[in-house]
Amino acid sequence: MNIEIERLAKEFGNARALHPVSLSIPSGALIALLGPSGSGKTTLLRILGGLEFPTSGRVLFDGDDATGLSVQERRAGFVFQHYALFKHMTVFENVAYGLRARKRHERPAEVEIGRRVNQLLDLIQLPDIGPRYTSQLSGGQRQRVALARALAIEPRMLLLDEPFGALDAKVRKELRQGLREIHDRTGLTTVFVTHDQEEAMELADLVVVMSMGRIEQVGKPADIRAEPASDFVRDFTAA
Repeated sequence: MNIEIERLAKEFGNARALHPVSLSIPSGALIALLGPSGSGKTTLLRILGGLEFPTSGRVLFDGDDATGLSVQERRAGFVFQHYALFKHMTVFENVAYGLRARKRHERPAEVEIGRRVNQLLDLIQLPDIGPRYTSQLSGGQRQRVALARALAIEPRMLLLDEPFGALDAKVRKELRQGLREIHDRTGLTTVFVTHDQEEAMELADLVVVMSMGRIEQVGKPADIRAEPASDFVRDFTAA
């Protein structure tokens, strides 16, 4: 799915979280929104997913105005830093939740739900953990399960907000590689938020460097490193 962001701005009371920003996200690309706290990257991600609505501007999905669509209508898969898994459910039930929560006429049969969940557990390379509870998993395993749950609903786009921020360096590196492999296999348009320039440069097809609610530069990782567009970009990506 192609995403077009046209002069999107967001204010919270008297505070401006996003100045008018415009951005084109090609279908099937993996995009990093990179910047420090307060740069507007999470606000932009939440607007894409329908968790916030802009003060002005619009978002287009495949050329159609999606600015006013609900979260459900956007069909975004979300992965957050703190997993948001249900502790009273098994891994299988967590991954199946989005499918079972659909309206009756849209809900797959249980056999199909089982097939889909097992397929996703294979995809995240944890095929045998379906019967376990999330309290029995490591942090890295929980984040993989959160990714499987996001993919279960067959989303049009995948949105990740600091997905590896709560994990140690070794696990983060392993999961970065896993996310890239899963992205390449699914072909989903994927946007992830990070303040870690190494993570953004290693994972993304395009990096969007943000500061103070503005987009400073958009480019391929190698181009941003070779030709930073401002002192901020040079200093932040070298940190």
